[in-house]
Amino acid sequence: MARQGWTRGRGLRPAGHVLGLVLAVGAAAPALAADPVPSGLLLPVQAGPPKSPAPSPASPPASRVALSPGDAAQAPPLQPDRPVQVTLRRGQQAFFRIAPEAGEAWRVETRRLARGTDTVLATLDEAGDVLSEDDDGGGEELASRLEAQPGDGVRLIRAGTLENQGGRFELVLTREQPLPPPDFATDQASAAGRPPLTLGQPVRVRLRRGQHAFFALPEERTDLIAATRALSRGADTELALLDASGQVVARNDDGGEGLASLLPLMQGSGPMTLRASLVDGGTGSFEVVLEREAPSPEPDYPTSLEQARSRGPLNPGQTLRIELGRGRQAVFALPEGQALTLSTRDLGENVDTVLALLDDQGEVLLEDDDGGGGLASRLRTADASGRAAFIRASLLDGGRGSFELVVQGAQQTTTETGPAAELEEARRRPTLILGEALRLRMDAAEDRYIALPHDGRPALAMTFGLAPEVDTELALLDENGTVLAENDDADGLASRLEIPPAPRPAFLRIRLLEGAGGEFNLVLVRPAP
Repeated sequence: MARQGWTRGRGLRPAGHVLGLVLAVGAAAPALAADPVPSGLLLPVQAGPPKSPAPSPASPPASRVALSPGDAAQAPPLQPDRPVQVTLRRGQQAFFRIAPEAGEAWRVETRRLARGTDTVLATLDEAGDVLSEDDDGGGEELASRLEAQPGDGVRLIRAGTLENQGGRFELVLTREQPLPPPDFATDQASAAGRPPLTLGQPVRVRLRRGQHAFFALPEERTDLIAATRALSRGADTELALLDASGQVVARNDDGGEGLASLLPLMQGSGPMTLRASLVDGGTGSFEVVLEREAPSPEPDYPTSLEQARSRGPLNPGQTLRIELGRGRQAVFALPEGQALTLSTRDLGENVDTVLALLDDQGEVLLEDDDGGGGLASRLRTADASGRAAFIRASLLDGGRGSFELVVQGAQQTTTETGPAAELEEARRRPTLILGEALRLRMDAAEDRYIALPHDGRPALAMTFGLAPEVDTELALLDENGTVLAENDDADGLASRLEIPPAPRPAFLRIRLLEGAGGEFNLVLVRPAP
């Protein structure tokens, strides 16, 4: 309809405005007769006294809202600092022109969202194509925010809701200071025509919302890394290495200090481009710098399946010191028919290891990041879904550093001195030793029991170093098996349970909740005073 979506507003209008409005309404009379008050648009009031009480000062003045790009040409434009109340039904979107007095630098955002409303804003060019879009970048939860600067070519603002569910919110436009043109390329094609980044010379980057910075890279990239530093408050950077077609070869989010990024640049061949972004697509500033690291020592370990086969298998009791360069891995053959436990320890500064068991073709059977406690890793060949032929050691995010790889013969976790499968059996076994951590492996929904020491002092039982998706539960039982206290998730999926000095005999029940079986550590300590 020509005038679909009008509702009644409040307030007085100048007489000249009223005359123009009467003519416009008269021209639209046939459409309005069929649908006198369609949803979504707001009607200006007629001249004369208000027909209802004045709105509260917090409510924005009523204004007509267009529900299509074509209608936007006839509706009033968004004025700076004059919020507009928007109410959308399911499937509706609102379209706005920008008033000339807003200039070419402004921001638009939603606020005061009604319950259940999740807004989405977009800027459109002359052809109606989306220039930028935002869902949850506003200052309120589920609110949206977009910015424009000279040369962006914004013709319309489109305001809608997530999945077109409808809702109610305010839309407000605010003038901004025009920013100087960026001194960096904002697309890969432009970066190709600029000189590459210079080693050791930082470049200060200030990104607008949704903007990226692109930099050409030197041809010689041996031991070269890109890093971000001097981040503005709240900035969280991401670096990506792009090939000539724009495909991401490698990326890094938080490989630097705090929220900074660090990305090795040796991967790929041919012309490469560095892309610098902010993780949330927001605004912020930071420095980008290229550095050349000291060369990593030549590996004295196998780095491929072929090399591992020719070197021969590891042996139980063996400990290897490994220093990995960026993006490198160490691969070792495993003895056939022997159950082993493989773990990392004595990690260098900021080293985070990853171990993986591989089959004879190099396919991953089982992988672990932090199962060894802290940033160390731990795997058992008995837990693999097939025969483990190799162990692969690498560092998270392609980092560099040193660690020890320890090879041990696998030990049973349920022994004559460990937790028992039944409460009666636990009565006949030794109590849990204070301060001595046990590494246990259990199946999902399995229970184990262990007796508690009777020394007249309180204690604290806790689990830590859980394998991925393992969820533990600890319970204190009296001698009859009655539950006196229990704890599930004190720290993530780990458990922590206070043990009073009485009653005794008493037992600790260890349970893995429904989900995944796996390994974890159990320890009994004295509580902090």
